[in-house]
Amino acid sequence: MTIPVPPRTRAQESRAAIERIYVIMRHLFIRGYYKPGGASGAALRQALLTLQPEIYGSIADPQKVELNGLVYVIDRLPCGIEMCRFVKLVAAEGYSQSGFETIVPAKRRRNCYRIDEETMLIEITRGRSEIYDILTHLTFIYIEANKIRDHALEEGQPTREWIKLEEMVTAQQSPDNPKSLVSEDLEVQHRAFSYLSTLLGRTFEETKHAYHRLAQGSSDNNGLFDII
Repeated sequence: MTIPVPPRTRAQESRAAIERIYVIMRHLFIRGYYKPGGASGAALRQALLTLQPEIYGSIADPQKVELNGLVYVIDRLPCGIEMCRFVKLVAAEGYSQSGFETIVPAKRRRNCYRIDEETMLIEITRGRSEIYDILTHLTFIYIEANKIRDHALEEGQPTREWIKLEEMVTAQQSPDNPKSLVSEDLEVQHRAFSYLSTLLGRTFEETKHAYHRLAQGSSDNNGLFDII
């Protein structure tokens, strides 16, 4: 006799996802490193997609890049982290006395140091909760980056929108201010927003709003176009 198993409720799925995240994090503490594209990274991504934290908005929507969540995360991570392949979480080891520039995120008081083009150090001062925070933020960025890649490539080749946007942004950037479009021509800006909205799977207005939100803290981030 087969006993039917009722489907799990949303609350049950969320509790199970939280438990999986806790187990994954404990495993990562023991191992000492984490690859978003590895087995542990895949498990953490799946747990986050199941849990769908409110701060990450439409993280589970495969077609839409979550812009509000992106702004939230960028405000809490060091400027330039999106360009780094390696992120190291370290204790206070005296880097404040080194020649490296101290980078402090806009909305988190944590010292960070970019020691080369692809390596960022983040000082951990508040223990495991801070590590949880950073790892989930990095996983969120990885999930959204995969969505952008899917929109930007067609049969392995860059789409027309990606090529056009790259050309426009490169042409409009100034050596003194490489973080954003410097053209005051609204037609040029709006054309760039149009291309970008296609790559993000968002509306023109949503894309424009996210750009201006990040521009308000331009001293603490590289701006929407460079981040994408």
